[in-house]
Amino acid sequence: MSEGKELREEDDAMKILTLNTYSWVENVGVQQIHDLATKIAEEDYDLVALQEANQTFDAHQAVLDGFFCPPTTDQEIKADNFALRLVEALQVKDVEYYWTWAFTHVSYGRFEEGVALLSKQPLIAEDHSVAPVAASDPVKDNVRRILWGLTEADGQLVKLVSAHYNWWDRGFIDEWQKTEALLQASNQGHTKAPLILCGDFNQPAETAGYQLIADSALNLVDAYQIAKTHRGGTATVPGAINGWNDSDTPKRIDYIWLDPTFKVSEYAVTFDGKNGPVVSDHFGITVLAELAESK
Repeated sequence: MSEGKELREEDDAMKILTLNTYSWVENVGVQQIHDLATKIAEEDYDLVALQEANQTFDAHQAVLDGFFCPPTTDQEIKADNFALRLVEALQVKDVEYYWTWAFTHVSYGRFEEGVALLSKQPLIAEDHSVAPVAASDPVKDNVRRILWGLTEADGQLVKLVSAHYNWWDRGFIDEWQKTEALLQASNQGHTKAPLILCGDFNQPAETAGYQLIADSALNLVDAYQIAKTHRGGTATVPGAINGWNDSDTPKRIDYIWLDPTFKVSEYAVTFDGKNGPVVSDHFGITVLAELAESK
């Protein structure tokens, strides 16, 4: 039995993964999907948030089954959509996830880049632009959208969000302010649920961007800061990567931010070559979290 399964039996918390997959950019896609599906199946995640979940321009339209939960924006899902291919690989392992995907922008001149969510339970999904109106054309690589899904984990209704933000000098402040407004408006009436905001924020810890999130009216807490135990290191990128080409210093720029009613028993860096194989230019984050009122 894996360590992840043992933890699940000891602590019936929801297990959450976030990962910027950097999918299809390098010619390792098939192996990447195999390694990612294997680890997800072993760890038995309740909730998964992915960024840079790409599909190519020229792939033909996919045939989707009932596990796809469409978001609000109608976007063609291609047969090589990374989230779709991952879910299919999991189904081969007799592991089933509901999933959703939203197109954010064109990247590397050949991909329709997107964000995705996977959940053991159905998702009521919405996607929204957080780009300035003047930069809302998805052909531009600085356009950003957030995707959320109202779903259930550990018997609790939660709102899981996947986001991939720009750098501080390319519009992060505006994107974050729009995110705040959208999530505050969404958390009214029957849609109110504790937030789990996951993603690649491109804001290193202890910078102004990080502090903007920490001081937000959304009143979120950094899972790393409140976790009882930690496994692995702290950095989610080990050195220079695309977008951080001039900075070879390890950085923590991927986060899981939570409603303060959550307790976090464990925080772990994963897919770092130690806790799972390296599958991307980013490492992943795994969190075991539990709503305080759930027991």
